[in-house]
Amino acid sequence: MITLMKNIILSNKFLIIKKHKNIRLTIVNNLHIKQVLCNKNESASEITPYNFNVKKKEKETFLEIIHVYKKEDRIRKGQLQFILTALKYMDEFGVNKDLEIYKQLLDIFPKNKYIPKNKFQNMFFSYAKHQNVAISILKKMEKNFVIPDFEMQELIIQIFGDKNLVIKKCWNIFYWFPKFSQLNPWPIPRPIPTDPKELAKFAIAKMSCIDVQANTIVYKTKDIPDAIDDTWIVSSMSRSQQELLAVQPTNKSLIVEGPFMIWVDKYYINYFVLKGDPIKREIIYEDYDDISHLQIPFWEKHHFKIPLTKHEQEDGVYYAICATGTSSKDSLLSWIRCLQKINPILEKIPITFKIKSFPNQQLYIKNNKISNEISNEK
Repeated sequence: MITLMKNIILSNKFLIIKKHKNIRLTIVNNLHIKQVLCNKNESASEITPYNFNVKKKEKETFLEIIHVYKKEDRIRKGQLQFILTALKYMDEFGVNKDLEIYKQLLDIFPKNKYIPKNKFQNMFFSYAKHQNVAISILKKMEKNFVIPDFEMQELIIQIFGDKNLVIKKCWNIFYWFPKFSQLNPWPIPRPIPTDPKELAKFAIAKMSCIDVQANTIVYKTKDIPDAIDDTWIVSSMSRSQQELLAVQPTNKSLIVEGPFMIWVDKYYINYFVLKGDPIKREIIYEDYDDISHLQIPFWEKHHFKIPLTKHEQEDGVYYAICATGTSSKDSLLSWIRCLQKINPILEKIPITFKIKSFPNQQLYIKNNKISNEISNEK
């Protein structure tokens, strides 16, 4: 090593004198040029297109593509390009939350090849491209809330050793993710159910948790006479909302408005609300620390009033919320008929349906034509 350092200094003697460069910087650059810190046997390779554009996009197909690559490219010349390409297609194959897939991608790196052999390689960022690609795998896991296990930790140590940025990133995820993984107040089971009815239950429970007395009920439209749509209805209504509805004036109409959108993980659910005009209240500010006017209310006549609730907002009073399988006006009409069984006053109050129409209920508009919002009133 000393002989190599002397040769580098002697070969760059005139270069240092002419350009007045730092001797240490020159030595480091020549160390990289002489490939002391790099892999001598690995040559640069161009980006190779891989066959990820298949019709059947699932986990088994993704694993088969990785297996075919390992079998064909034994020297691993295009390993970095293959891993980066595979990371882009993980969402399409639906394997972005599968820990086994990330282990298979990390297993593409050869073992005991990128471990630093001396203190100079530990000092400098050796095999920078390979470490950056491995960190990209961990960042993809971090984005999709996938926690690595001890098997992945041992795999990283076998590839890069225990003194690099890749293992530090893995330990960082190890430390923080278990602390926050169970802090979601609205937990969703894994794997996520794909049944819209189950997703609607999670969505309605998430929105109605502001009231601890909220009661979520699942109705079936086939139990309602004269119902056209045969679907389900997930409805939520609390006791305080029933009390507010009981004092609603019968000469003022209520509005069924929607659909609005709420996300449950990567899926979205349309929901509707039953609301009325805001209640005008006379707010009296009192000093509760003042005890100069104490009264004994045992022999007084009480006039009970409904306290101010969280369902009373500036734009109106929200009485109920629901999500239906078809999001149609007929299913909403069946919802009102279900609410009439526990709220008889709804039979006397006129109800207006203010429903927005969306083309085929698509989240992303594929056509160039955008349909206007249609407000149907009944």
